[in-house]
Amino acid sequence: MESQPRFFGRLLALIHGEVSAAELEAYRKAGRAVYELLQRTEDHRLEHKVKGDNPWGVDPVHQAMFLCAWNAFLLQTLGDKLLEADYAADPSTVGFVPPVTQQQAMALYTQVEPWLSRAIQAESNPAYRLDRSVPAELPAWVAAEPCPRPHLEAMLAATRAVRTHAEAALAVFEQDGLPPERQADVQRLRQIFSEALSKSEYAQGLLTGQMPQSIHEVIETHLRTALEGYYRLGQLLAMPELLAAKPDSRRERSAKARTVLPTDPGFDPWVLTDPRSVGRWKADPKARKAIQNLWASDPDPERTLAIQGEIQQALLYGDIEHAGIGHYYCCPWSAVFEVKRPVTLGGVRLQPRQQFAYDVSAEGMTEGEPFKREVMIGDFRPTSEVDYCDPRSSDHRD
Repeated sequence: MESQPRFFGRLLALIHGEVSAAELEAYRKAGRAVYELLQRTEDHRLEHKVKGDNPWGVDPVHQAMFLCAWNAFLLQTLGDKLLEADYAADPSTVGFVPPVTQQQAMALYTQVEPWLSRAIQAESNPAYRLDRSVPAELPAWVAAEPCPRPHLEAMLAATRAVRTHAEAALAVFEQDGLPPERQADVQRLRQIFSEALSKSEYAQGLLTGQMPQSIHEVIETHLRTALEGYYRLGQLLAMPELLAAKPDSRRERSAKARTVLPTDPGFDPWVLTDPRSVGRWKADPKARKAIQNLWASDPDPERTLAIQGEIQQALLYGDIEHAGIGHYYCCPWSAVFEVKRPVTLGGVRLQPRQQFAYDVSAEGMTEGEPFKREVMIGDFRPTSEVDYCDPRSSDHRD
């Protein structure tokens, strides 16, 4: 519900460092068209089912409409839930939100209109052709440590909202008479749905009472995985031909993209760092110095970044996932991952359920050891220990 903040609310918001939500409210209001579009989309989908159309046989224009409407819906829903959860957590500052909430909601809302426009174009033009590579990924998550509880509540509420619509779309595929080669695809879709559902339900079970930071991170990781799974699932249900796409060809194309090196404009020195903790390290002078010295000491940064690229590709294609226990304690504070499918990264063969972190360090170079870049397998646990691993400083640990 929209509300004009009173003077006391504005004062509290200022004290808490919150920013105006007026822009977000405008996006929320404009996005109401998304829910109307989703209803029309589901009506079209039902018509095809009543006629007995095979999901693979739906015309490409309607498939494009279904996909674009789904993307707009999930993005709009998550943005709306972020606002609702923040207002519910602190009604006295309705109309204002923390900066991290404003940034995350804006990242979502600004992607809604392009998908909405594409869906409406497809609805009105029988010759429409999608101008975007799909399946698309969700926008980047804004780093916050720990993730604010209202964000967790919002993410959980969003999974509940999209689950019902995902189930309805999946029901279209569960029909008699599909040829055997399509049954395997349906089972794959069910698996994606089941994983998203189990992740969200497990997170819901953890989201109770007062929680330590480590549990915040576990919940956040599970809910992110669930939302990313639902986002991808909706696109596959809309355009089932995407199930036949070969990830390896996309990996090859990604590998050919030019790597941005430390000497290039626009290089991000925090590219190896767990995105959820970047804000913390950027605010730490010792960490900034350590990361600068790390790259200055790396004799082959292209090789270092190539292994990081392999890890990111494995994450994108579902071979690995965030373990939900935070980051490795040593600079550059990389994320800890858990393996879902057998995969080779940095020359190391990894098996399901193994945990690993990307350990990059120049710490041993002062003693004649080579620069270290290792996909390190281990049994990781949350810790408050910090090691800056800076060979140019005698103050390594905190």
